[in-house]
Amino acid sequence: MKNAKAFGSLAMLGAAALIVTGCAAGNTGPSDAEPTEAVELPATAWVRADAAEVTDGGTLTLGVGQFPSNFNINQIDGNEADTNDIVEPTTGGPFKIDEGGTPVLNEDYAVSAEVTSEDPQIVELKLNPDAVWEDGTPITVADYQAAWTSQNGTNEAYLPASTAGWEDISSVEQGDDEFHVVVTFASVYADWQALFTGGLLPAAIANDPAAYNDGYRTQPVPSSGPFRIAEVDTTGQVLTLERNPEWWGETPKLETIYFRVVSQDQQGSSFANDELDALYISANADLYSTAQSREDAAIQTSGGVTWTHVTMNAKEGPLSDVNVRKAVASAVNREQIAASANTPVGAPAVTSGDYIFMPGQEGYEDKAYPYDLDAAAAFLEEAGYEKVGDGWEKDGEALELSVTVPADTATNIQRAEQVQADLGDFGIPVELTTVPANNYFSDYVIPGDFEMVSFSWVGTAFPITSTEALFYPLDSESNFTGVTDESLGDLWATANAELDPDARIETAKEINDVIWEYVPMFPIAPLPNVYAVKDGLVNWGATQFETIDWTLVGWAS
Repeated sequence: MKNAKAFGSLAMLGAAALIVTGCAAGNTGPSDAEPTEAVELPATAWVRADAAEVTDGGTLTLGVGQFPSNFNINQIDGNEADTNDIVEPTTGGPFKIDEGGTPVLNEDYAVSAEVTSEDPQIVELKLNPDAVWEDGTPITVADYQAAWTSQNGTNEAYLPASTAGWEDISSVEQGDDEFHVVVTFASVYADWQALFTGGLLPAAIANDPAAYNDGYRTQPVPSSGPFRIAEVDTTGQVLTLERNPEWWGETPKLETIYFRVVSQDQQGSSFANDELDALYISANADLYSTAQSREDAAIQTSGGVTWTHVTMNAKEGPLSDVNVRKAVASAVNREQIAASANTPVGAPAVTSGDYIFMPGQEGYEDKAYPYDLDAAAAFLEEAGYEKVGDGWEKDGEALELSVTVPADTATNIQRAEQVQADLGDFGIPVELTTVPANNYFSDYVIPGDFEMVSFSWVGTAFPITSTEALFYPLDSESNFTGVTDESLGDLWATANAELDPDARIETAKEINDVIWEYVPMFPIAPLPNVYAVKDGLVNWGATQFETIDWTLVGWAS
């Protein structure tokens, strides 16, 4: 499995995709913010309301940064965050994600979905026979067979965004009838539910590479959700979604959804001027301030899946010594860095201490080295260093380090300056090496031409499989640390072949413990999801994992 690397805010489909981002949006304020007591953010922060409490009718206007270049979100050009947001109300699948990040059955699309054999792994889906495409055609096994054909990587005519999971399937066959899908895997794929969360295409499209790749660049793909895209206004840069008349589930509360293309620079003022009903703030202090100028709006803050970290290159130099890496991890005040990023947008200084799970996610355990200068000193002494004056020396050579940062990326630079200040106070001078932002990953991070770097990883609700490439094997395209522990191979093989969720989490905890023993990087903080939403909007807003139920989104009655 290959992990995708991207430099924008892509949203990878499927199970196992982590995205590397160079500069997540954030505040650029001073680095002397006082840390606050750590508070666990909710996984979902939107206002919940039962169907009876939501008005029947109304519109919702949301902003996106760009028009879709391809409405097929499975294709590489359609695999973009704004396009996924636009298409989301028009699609769904046998599984949805609950508040805690766990896949659960979506009865609108399937009567049942379960593993019926472990050797070989066989998954059987019994589709809801009421589920149909926008033209009234039933959703059947043929659509799933076409999905496998188009996304398993065997036909180079297709350009899928990801083949993860699909490439592990050996066959997709009909069972008792056309609504009974039998999926046989060539090798165990524990994150199998992630293949069935949405984005399915009619077989006629998925069986045709030309239609799959290019047929839906200017027109929407057929809907299989509660809404359909009714109008694509390229001149006014507005997409209009209306209730899907063929939808078989509960009637959506909203009548119309508008996605209006507004540049990121203008989205704050558009929200302040009542042109948008919601605003994604992230950790942008300016947007936070702008949003507060609107009296009929509220701020929502949930946990996120984007996490910052410091990666240390262990292949050579001082950081090749595990005790030096432990010392660095102990001498950096992660709470201070989190406070600096989060408090300007009203979010608590939540830190992260698990290599696999996010705070609030089942399985999460904070095993991070606490900020402890005495412990850091003991680690350096174990590595053979001694305190000489204000610094540390070994065999007469002073311990000095560097952080490579991309130019003109304020959040990266700010974080690096805080690492520089903490280590400098401890007696390890740190030089900031500024390089062109466009070449940051290609010329420095990926080739390993650095001592320390700090960027962000973006994870998913299926983190065990997706995090493997960050640490194992040594030559993984996403392992930038220059080191691994060979025991991880067997542990991850066990985790990825374990179909029992509880047992799998226990193996993941073992993996987490092993990585903390050789500490190739240390997580700092998850970036919270911060939204401003117009008062009265319910069942939509800030969430870490939860699938939006678009039949319940609307305005409180």
